[in-house]
Amino acid sequence: MKTIEMLCNELTTGATNALFEKTNQKDEKPLYLLTGNSLSSNGEIIEEQLGSVTLKEGKEIQRFLLQQGDVVLLAKGNSIRAGYVTEHIAKLNVIASANFILIRPNNNELLGEVLVAYFNSPAGQSLLDATSTGATIKNISLSNIKKLGVEFPALGKQHEIAELFHASNQAYQATINLAEQQKKAALACISQLIKGAA
Repeated sequence: MKTIEMLCNELTTGATNALFEKTNQKDEKPLYLLTGNSLSSNGEIIEEQLGSVTLKEGKEIQRFLLQQGDVVLLAKGNSIRAGYVTEHIAKLNVIASANFILIRPNNNELLGEVLVAYFNSPAGQSLLDATSTGATIKNISLSNIKKLGVEFPALGKQHEIAELFHASNQAYQATINLAEQQKKAALACISQLIKGAA
């Protein structure tokens, strides 16, 4: 059984507030901050929830920039969960906040989607709970994540898992979108009926 550290090219914590300032301005090349609110429970990063930030003068953020295939683990708070960085999110110039652990898997051994699916599964959540400290607010240290030993299937099977991960998320989002459309239509009908009754 290999440890997470053995299966990854890089593991680091997210960027501290000393590197950036929150802003509402839109620059030519904006910089976005990944926070817990921008990570869904099914492992997707929600673009609309990313916060705008400006890099403080003289600070370097290259190692915190998210790349396609990265895994971000929300390691502080009541809802520990992982997210997968898609190509689209990677192109947005996003950095992870200090509440995250940034995991860059070696794609010859471990696919990011598989790690996210595992961390967000009941078995993965149980393992993360066991490694967390803090009674009220959970906290998982980078050193504890590095030492985690997990058995993953062969790469061929991992590709199947990755496809299922993406298909499941797309189906989930399509269902949510449909439900929202139906609710809007129902509210519009109700509004028309109320106006007609007046």
